[in-house]
Parts: sequence; structure tokens; C-alpha cells
Amino acid sequence: NSDDAEMSRRLNQEAAKTVKYGGVPPEEAWKMVTLNPVRMLHLDHRMGSVEPGKDADLVLWDGNPLAISSRVLMTLVDGAVLYDQDRDARLRKAMMVERERLVHKMIAAKQAGASTRKAGHAEKGFWHCDSEGEMP
Repeated sequence: NSDDAEMSRRLNQEAAKTVKYGGVPPEEAWKMVTLNPVRMLHLDHRMGSVEPGKDADLVLWDGNPLAISSRVLMTLVDGAVLYDQDRDARLRKAMMVERERLVHKMIAAKQAGASTRKAGHAEKGFWHCDSEGEMP
């Protein structure tokens, strides 16, 4: 069910299941999670396939998108790059360097006699269709 918060992010795997367990041809399975839903919503003039003039929401994969071994290389929404695997790797490396710098700074401050406190833990909330107000 694509109403599930997690599986809606993995529609390629849902399509792959229809190939494996339902005997659906891969191209038809892919349409089940791209073109067919927007046809039902009467939005196929704007999205659902790669054509000039349509919304440029794309995911580029390093292999067959129906294979669980394939990884996302880039995600574009409205023509803007929202995720780039290479940029992500650079940012992760920069964050690790910054984290190390901050850890060393905190250790030095503690050794110099600065007051310390125990690290806290923030609970992660989960937004659901019936969530209201503040983050649960």
C-alpha cells in the first residue's frame, strides 16, 4: 500500500514485487508507480513520464531501478537537484571533520576545567495523517 509513510518512498521496490510475484513485465510494473497513478488523477499532462514541457521530477539510478541493489545517484524536483550522491559524500566528509573538531574542542575545554553536562537525547517524532499541532 503506497499510503504507508515508508513504502511511498520505495515505490521502485513495490513495482519490483509485481514483477517477481505477479509476473508483470518490468515496463508495466514501472508504469504502475509512475504514469498510471497520474493518469487516474488526470495529471498525466504534467507528470508521469519524461517528455518536454512536463514537470521535471526525476530520480537517476546507478542501475535498474527495480533492483534493490541499485542506488540513487541524483534526485531532481521541479528541475532542481535536491540530492546528488557525490555532493552528499562531500558534505558527509565535511561534517565528520567538523564533528571531530568540536569533539576535540569539548575535550580540551573539559580538561581546562570548564563545566560539562551529560548529552541529552531528543525523541524523534513521527507525523501521521491525523497528527495535529506540535511534532509528536
